[in-house]
Amino acid sequence: MKLRDEQRGFVLSGIALLLVLPAMLLAASSLRIIEVGSEAVSLQTLSDKVNYTGHDIRRMISYMYINRMPITDNTLRELAENYQAATGLLVETGPKLVHQLRTYVLNNGANHYAGTKYCHITDVAPGIWRYNFEDLDEELGEDPDWDYNEPRLLVEKLNGKLRITVEEYHGGYHSDVYYSNQLLWQAVGGSENAHVGETIEVDENVQLGILFYVRDPRGAARYTENFVLSQW
Repeated sequence: MKLRDEQRGFVLSGIALLLVLPAMLLAASSLRIIEVGSEAVSLQTLSDKVNYTGHDIRRMISYMYINRMPITDNTLRELAENYQAATGLLVETGPKLVHQLRTYVLNNGANHYAGTKYCHITDVAPGIWRYNFEDLDEELGEDPDWDYNEPRLLVEKLNGKLRITVEEYHGGYHSDVYYSNQLLWQAVGGSENAHVGETIEVDENVQLGILFYVRDPRGAARYTENFVLSQW
């Protein structure tokens, strides 16, 4: 039977099919690898954009503070709106009180203050917070894992006082813990988990800080910081 033009095709023999099939599978795999690779590059670019925006907000707030420009709810809201319009990211910022906690890491000599990127502050309940510190330091050439548990401190507000508890310390380093200039614990952490579970009460002392939060609309990349306007 004679085939019309639109019915003509090519019939593969068994050997030809075996030769062509691996090439088809490799082509499909290559396309998937390219797709995954492009997604990774896109996510990294987005993460860099979010981090750059967060650092630039910090730089702008520092500039406002040094030059005695007003830092109020209105100016912070306008700042967030300007960054949001310029970058397409979601930006939130506002004043936040920060307790004067810091750690001195004995192994590398770093002072890590509440209100910087080395301390993540979370609200647990009204009058209760967690101050979560990192011990490794980027500026010293170290590679922090940003798990914020070296140490993790529970801070509870009492009548004019604070009750501070060392909840955990994961890592091989040791850190002294200070409240303002008052040494609370010496050489917390290490393999022996020194001072974990201990509690101390101190007189409350707070500083004004600025909380800002930057993220992309999908929530794939985020940046948050409690930035204290001046360290003690």
